[in-house]
Amino acid sequence: MSLSPQRIVSEIKRPSAEIVERVAKLHVGVTGFEAGPRQTMHPDIKPLDPTWRVCGPAVTVRPENWYDRMVSELAPKYVKPGDVIVVDAGGRSEIAVWGMSMSVSAKSAGAAGVVIDGATMNSALLVRERPQLPIFARAVSAVATSSDGTGSINIPVICGGVIVYPGDIILGDGDGVVVLSPEIAEAVIANVKKHDAGERDPEERKKPYWIRRNVEIRLRGLPGVRWE
Repeated sequence: MSLSPQRIVSEIKRPSAEIVERVAKLHVGVTGFEAGPRQTMHPDIKPLDPTWRVCGPAVTVRPENWYDRMVSELAPKYVKPGDVIVVDAGGRSEIAVWGMSMSVSAKSAGAAGVVIDGATMNSALLVRERPQLPIFARAVSAVATSSDGTGSINIPVICGGVIVYPGDIILGDGDGVVVLSPEIAEAVIANVKKHDAGERDPEERKKPYWIRRNVEIRLRGLPGVRWE
């Protein structure tokens, strides 16, 4: 018997297509730096193909039993084009909670990708046959179980150590996965652009990196470092 109420939320608030498009152009590593560690998923969660990239609003999935697939199989029903399905499988990797047929279904619904804090199966098929749906997962497993359990869709979940709310912007590539709430997205975009502008400045590029970062000045301001 479930100890917590299960909810299927059919409608969520999504960020504007314009801000998602702007986030999609950002460098993932710099975005993670600007957003901070609490907004960057555990580095074990990686794309099956390192060239895959994803960006879009989160449709969240939380099976009551982490190994069950039923609510994940239903998730495409609530996907709008460009959404990213985020599956909270508790970080467990022994049993796959995703696979090829589910990817085909999600792609048909218009999903931009899937991020799984758990394992997927059929990785060779997913990469070789290319349903053109980026899959990010913590692990790959050939083991799966029956799909007959309860769960929730579009509630806050935890994926890769990050709290993900429905509608949060998911940005990922081979560097990892960053989660941006629409409320902080504008500030992060501005900071990433400022960083990129500095990196492209030809005069700044002539300087050693430690000078550009003011490393010595910052170190001299800290206690415990003796200069000889």
